[in-house]
Amino acid sequence: MSAVDWVAELQPWRDAGVLLAVDVHTAATLARLAGLGPDDRDVVFAAALASRAPRHGHVCLDLSTVRESARAERERNGDLEPTVELDALPWPVDPGVWQADLAASPLVACEGIESGGRPRPLHLDGDLLYLERYRDYENRIVEEIARRAAQVPVALEISDTRRGELFDALALSAEQRAAAERGASRSLSVIVGGPGTGKTHTVAALLALLLDGTTGEGADALRIALVAPTGKAAARMGESIAGRATELGSVPGTESLIAQMTRAETSTIHRLLGAVPDSTNFRHDRANPLVHDVVIVDETSMVSMPMLAKLLDAVSPDARIILVGDPGQLASVEAGSVLGDIAGPVADAIVDGIPIPSEPLADCISVLTHSHRFPADSAIGKFAAAVRADDPDGAVDVLRVATADASEQSLHWYEIEATSPEAGPIVSSEALGTARATMELAEEGRSADALAELVKVRVLCAHRRGPFGITRWNAQFEEWLAAGGARLTGFYVGRPLLVTANDRANELFNGDLGVVVTAGPN
Repeated sequence: MSAVDWVAELQPWRDAGVLLAVDVHTAATLARLAGLGPDDRDVVFAAALASRAPRHGHVCLDLSTVRESARAERERNGDLEPTVELDALPWPVDPGVWQADLAASPLVACEGIESGGRPRPLHLDGDLLYLERYRDYENRIVEEIARRAAQVPVALEISDTRRGELFDALALSAEQRAAAERGASRSLSVIVGGPGTGKTHTVAALLALLLDGTTGEGADALRIALVAPTGKAAARMGESIAGRATELGSVPGTESLIAQMTRAETSTIHRLLGAVPDSTNFRHDRANPLVHDVVIVDETSMVSMPMLAKLLDAVSPDARIILVGDPGQLASVEAGSVLGDIAGPVADAIVDGIPIPSEPLADCISVLTHSHRFPADSAIGKFAAAVRADDPDGAVDVLRVATADASEQSLHWYEIEATSPEAGPIVSSEALGTARATMELAEEGRSADALAELVKVRVLCAHRRGPFGITRWNAQFEEWLAAGGARLTGFYVGRPLLVTANDRANELFNGDLGVVVTAGPN
């Protein structure tokens, strides 16, 4: 057994904001069980970093770049700022030697090398070090995506005339029609696009193709699940599809079709799979697959790698799965950016005007490029394009030009520091009136009006703390309100609320907004 106090050995990395207690104790436990000694310090450090990686959205640790990435990902120990500088830490000097030490460790399985049947908690593939379970998740997704992509498309049992009637009623664009047809004929379909490109509109058309001519009863029933990472997103998708279904009323013989689209089941992915309390497992898996014939996943960019692996395991091999989302949005708060990995190369090729990769998966991917929310040549459109292209200078140029244009009403940039004395009055002038009106309506007990007022203005913050943080600006708004005579103690009347857990009995979902209102004279 190792005589090294690994908790003490790794403490400097914790003081520097590189590791948290969970990483230190995970690595220390593995070192103790494997009997590692002083010469294995870099191996134990790598185990701690591998434990840390999923918390920052990474499915693995890149040994060659971790020193640089750690600088951008430093963490607080509670509310304490890091007390040790990164450059003062004893980083492994040679990545090649570090990799060789890991390959020789009893904790590590190496890609392409048999480990003698012994389970090992870490997996090394070149410069990439995985927690073994994340390597397993990745492999399961790759295998299932490849299997589905290789399947021959199935011809739709609907005439061209009928198809045209449905598409015309839904007012689909050419690219939306092509995406709906492609998705309805395949075991796997991936529909991606930016904001306002009509992804849910396309999904509604896809469902219309699948459901037309069916009764929804008995053996003829097509069981459909509409799911998303959050209850709010799932409910929003269901409402949007139900709204689109009513547009089909002008087409003869669509009564059953409309009814089926309207009552399609919506839920979170967790609820669909059947979460098991106090476990990471679900009731539905490969041994007990879902009964649904079609599973549509919205906001797939927010789905983590472990969750997608478990969902793909649970979908019946002969069922359709349709992944919908925007690979340019923020990825899951957990590990993995799976939608970007699946659809990113095809989406990038279309945007850049270069040949699409020639592979079966590319034939399953539909990219919607035309925004119906704002023109591509508008200030918002140009700004979004610059951000997506990772062009900060171009984005700033768009902001400056739009701000100087007196006719541009959708965008205005105040080029000042957030800590500047000028920042407060600018934010106050834009949003404080809404905050005060919300409080007044809440004090009168007008809950619906208070909610409607609350959502008129949003102040989006890049950070949780600091000059750009939520904490600072929430406190600033309360200070302004108190200066106007508002009583702000506890859950005061007019206080905004954010729902952080699903409550289906009350139809409340994670992400919903609320306001504390007066319920009576007392």
